[in-house]
Amino acid sequence: MLCSGQYNPVGDVAEIVGVGTLPAARRQGLALGVTAALVVAARARGARTVFLSAGDEDVARIYARAGFRRVGTALIAEPAAA
Repeated sequence: MLCSGQYNPVGDVAEIVGVGTLPAARRQGLALGVTAALVVAARARGARTVFLSAGDEDVARIYARAGFRRVGTALIAEPAAA
């Protein structure tokens, strides 16, 4: 398997997570294809809203090509350094 991912449904909302491509197979559109297929599968199972979080701007551009649009920013809280 060169690229994979999954989605987590809750009611009529689904989050796409864990889309990853092996380094040797990157820059071939595989992540875009897997993401698009996950959206189709989630919608076929009743998801009205499908969302995901991009780790950086390069990844965000891939998701934009799959039809996603930026609607917010996620923040992460971590414990203070000791």
